[in-house]
Amino acid sequence: MSDEANQVFTIIVLLFALALFLLPFFAFMVYVFYQNSKRKRIRKRIMSRVGQFANNNRWQPVRYASQQRFKSLFKIFPWEGAGILVVAPGSLLFFGETNSGVPVELQLTPQNSRAAYLGKVPWPNGAVSWIEFETPSGKHYFTSETGAFIIGSHRSTKAIYDAIARM
Repeated sequence: MSDEANQVFTIIVLLFALALFLLPFFAFMVYVFYQNSKRKRIRKRIMSRVGQFANNNRWQPVRYASQQRFKSLFKIFPWEGAGILVVAPGSLLFFGETNSGVPVELQLTPQNSRAAYLGKVPWPNGAVSWIEFETPSGKHYFTSETGAFIIGSHRSTKAIYDAIARM
């Protein structure tokens, strides 16, 4: 083989190796944007159902995790659904849906729940800030919806908690 053919072959092999190396990253990014669009569709369905009520009150888009999901060690994303938190007089209402389509509705009042700001709980729940609600039926976890990426979740989740604490 000539030197030119050898160089072309080496470049092709290196490009193929680079593509194999980057393939998992690109597949993960596709999955991230797919999950983001799924959460948007969930919120759109919820707003079509409770939009009139939500628009008459303050509301915030959030990601949701049950106690079982939050405590689970093996997961790609720590949340299992999406929805909205509505600040209604005397209570906080969550209208949501899991990624598998199961509706989740919670009424969180000072009499039936206790809120705690957890901040970042890195393992196994990512670099996301969390709010925990302890209810008689178990714990429920919320983080702010920040789009496809989690950048900024600390500040916006803390703002949600501060608004809840002022209720």
